[in-house]
Amino acid sequence: MLKYKVLEIIPTNLSGEVKIVSSKSLSHRYVLAAALAHGQSKIDNILDSDDLIATQSALKSLGATINQGLITGGKVQRVHETIDCFESGSTLRFLIPVAMLQDKPVTFTGKNQLPFRTQEMYENLFKETYQFEHPKDKWLPLTVSGPLKGGTYHLRGDVSSQFITGLLYALPLAPNDSEIILTSHLESVGYVDMTLDVLDKFGIKIIKTVNGYKIPGNQHYNPGNYSVEGDFSGAAFFVAAGLLAGPIHLTNLNHHSLQGDKEIIDLAVKMGGDITPTSEGYLVKPSKLKGISIDVGQIPDLGPILMVLGALAEGTTIIHNASRLRIKESDRLNAMVTNLKALGANIKEIGDTVEIKGVSKLKGGVLVSSYKDHRIAMSMAVASIMCEQPITLDDETVVSKSYPNFFESFKALGGQVK
Repeated sequence: MLKYKVLEIIPTNLSGEVKIVSSKSLSHRYVLAAALAHGQSKIDNILDSDDLIATQSALKSLGATINQGLITGGKVQRVHETIDCFESGSTLRFLIPVAMLQDKPVTFTGKNQLPFRTQEMYENLFKETYQFEHPKDKWLPLTVSGPLKGGTYHLRGDVSSQFITGLLYALPLAPNDSEIILTSHLESVGYVDMTLDVLDKFGIKIIKTVNGYKIPGNQHYNPGNYSVEGDFSGAAFFVAAGLLAGPIHLTNLNHHSLQGDKEIIDLAVKMGGDITPTSEGYLVKPSKLKGISIDVGQIPDLGPILMVLGALAEGTTIIHNASRLRIKESDRLNAMVTNLKALGANIKEIGDTVEIKGVSKLKGGVLVSSYKDHRIAMSMAVASIMCEQPITLDDETVVSKSYPNFFESFKALGGQVK
């Protein structure tokens, strides 16, 4: 946990080199696959964050042994009846069907906004056949039990890919073959592609169909040794900082990554960004940015920082298809519009679209809220460097969810905070 909660950030240029943290999304996926494999796996560079602490603790409660990247898995079996997911939607949604591979009740808990983030997709799939019980006014605590047998599952593709990932991990271990049939367009395709790639590395075979996936049952996970690559979702904040007030050299990034949020590089270039690939990542230089139209349906986690770039780009930026920003750790769409308006941006939300008319500088001089959301806090830190006056962030500790050393890296680049 970081030393301070309230943080004053003084506008200044940033420069230097930053090693990007390990991918949160891939860390979840590698750890889960290793915990389901019979035998020992070694996973290097697991992200040390609140969400990954939650996932590893949860997997220990389901029978895995985890010690500093050495993970011994096997048959899913309840060790502890209650699993605390903290604030991690990935932990909860990935592990609900995994916990249902065995027949003892498991109760999931969480805090802040997590109890109110919908699990309706799973309820619709499981409530008629399996135990799936929660209070009337919220989703947690949620008690589930199986054993999951497999079958045909119809679900929407435009709510969250986390539900699909959870099923793709659990169903290969069910006794019967299964099929996932998507009833609507799949959003966040990149996250499902990451899931399929990790599953393939661990020996799990999934067959893509025209409208979903076929999953043979009675499969088994093979242990292996893997290393988690750098996180493009986290890198996006330093990409933006480099474009606005760099130069910054971002290292520990894979040019061929399957991470959907790698699109930050292409979008930044489309906005006029000066970005050069290097052997270790990307060199990002200050650039005169221009507004563009951006569909964030597949990349909702990039929405907040793209709004910062739009607020400081010449012309008009349109962020559309942004409904899923409303169902994250906060209503990120409204949170960013509120904060950026307070900083002097010309921004408005129209339904699930954001229209931004760029300015050359933001005013600052105000207290902005993190909304208890790591990506809002990091976006505000980047926005601060283009303010005329310092800003005050109400809580810096929320970055521990995905990027615990964000402010250390920010300061190492010359950022001034107190």
